Amino acid sequence: MLSFIIEKDSVFASVAEKMQSLIEEKYPSVLKDSDALLTVSDDVTLSFHDDSSKVLGSSFSIDILNDEILWRLRHSGRSSEPVCKAVIGKLENPVVFDATAGLGRESLILQNSGAKVHMFERNPIIYLMLFASLHKSKSADKLTLLKNSLPVLSPYGSVLEVKKNSELPCVPDVIYYDPMFPQRKKSALVKREMRIFHELVGFDEDTVETANELLKICKHHLVVKRPSNEAPLELNVKRSSFIDGKACRFDCYYVKND
Repeated sequence: MLSFIIEKDSVFASVAEKMQSLIEEKYPSVLKDSDALLTVSDDVTLSFHDDSSKVLGSSFSIDILNDEILWRLRHSGRSSEPVCKAVIGKLENPVVFDATAGLGRESLILQNSGAKVHMFERNPIIYLMLFASLHKSKSADKLTLLKNSLPVLSPYGSVLEVKKNSELPCVPDVIYYDPMFPQRKKSALVKREMRIFHELVGFDEDTVETANELLKICKHHLVVKRPSNEAPLELNVKRSSFIDGKACRFDCYYVKND
């Protein structure tokens, strides 16, 4: 069972309480099936118990400015990162919606490469952890190492949910969509962060429907991340091109051709 400890004086307390209510309302299976503790204090940490900890590790939090990603930002960029080649391409400073923000890494890579990124996340736990990480990063010394500051985290919800319930911040040139891949048979090959996502979120079962709706929103093109050995999604618009990312592939669906 997923339990909560929310310190009332935490700067994240009000957001945490909203996310707790959403989890109870929309994701009752997460409460029942996840043997974990979500602690909200000066950080947001997820701790696992019993059999889960043997597979996932004892605790997990999001650090969007960790040393690994900062090294990657220093040594790669628009011309070398497959996600940048697919999303930004020849566009100049495009507005990009990351429809599945997750850990925020690809949003940060795209932002650092010149895109103006708005992040969306529909899982309440991941959203809360990402919200906390971004809040802490705004006052971190490492922030000065970024070329274009941090991406913007939109209000909680998917792109489609935010569009339905309120109003999108703008019309994006490009939307980047990274639906949850099916889990590999050999779990040792799956990174720890992805195992945690599988545990909390499960797999996206509405991928094609969501992708077709996202195509109606972006002005230029939609990028869908797929496993390299899987066929492209059959959408209302045919795939125009793709960028090889070795273990994955970035499929491009153009709404407007140059």
